[in-house]
Amino acid sequence: MKKITFSNRTVEVPESIDELTPEQYVYYVYLASWLTAGSITPEFWRVRWFSFLLGLGALNYTAYREPIAAAAERQRDAVVDPFLVDSSGGKVPTFKTPRNLLPEYKGYKGPADWLNDLTFGKFVECLTLMEQAPAAEDQEEIYRAVARALYKIPDTDDIPMVLAWHAPVLFGSVWSAIQSGPVDINGNQLDFSIIFKSSGDRRPDDKTGWAGISFEVAAAGIFGNVKELDESPFWAVLMYLYKCKFEYLHDKSNKKS
Repeated sequence: MKKITFSNRTVEVPESIDELTPEQYVYYVYLASWLTAGSITPEFWRVRWFSFLLGLGALNYTAYREPIAAAAERQRDAVVDPFLVDSSGGKVPTFKTPRNLLPEYKGYKGPADWLNDLTFGKFVECLTLMEQAPAAEDQEEIYRAVARALYKIPDTDDIPMVLAWHAPVLFGSVWSAIQSGPVDINGNQLDFSIIFKSSGDRRPDDKTGWAGISFEVAAAGIFGNVKELDESPFWAVLMYLYKCKFEYLHDKSNKKS
């Protein structure tokens, strides 16, 4: 958090998405959806987001007298820029964090940070959905399905828009972090990306994806049958896959030596 001065009072504002309160994050989702839909301009996004972080509610800082508004304007970009990242269409709000900034919403409870309490079955379900999204005719339906899975929303209930936005970006953020670099596990930096890198041996692709991996892991018997595997912690299974790949690469390296 950082302190800034607005209208002769000191205000604490978050410095990154990780510091947002659930209330701030929900509004952040709404603003991002309006910006993506073209309902607001990037400039208005900056005005509105800064005004909200100042605690002004629906009022914009630009409505204040000129000296106050001008002083706020000079501080604005330093506060809002950390929430923006580059994209092909210009600057867009970032959602890159493995933290679940909305652990509960309208009575629906979601996963922990880093999807720590997610089962392997739900992980495979969500990952399969996310892989289908780019080619889907109705991407929104895919994202609603991810929200339903992560927040255990009954089939009879409608999916809140905020969760339909938040759940896929949370899952995508965690999955990206897992694939791209070391993850801190009990103080140790483990590079899970080795699981997804080619080891040099090319085998025919049976096109079964993570369903095929599930059958292979179940066949090893470490987590039980497929049903028991699906109920196992996602991170425990990932650790097992990491261990298998690490040992394989290490043995292969020793053989070459």
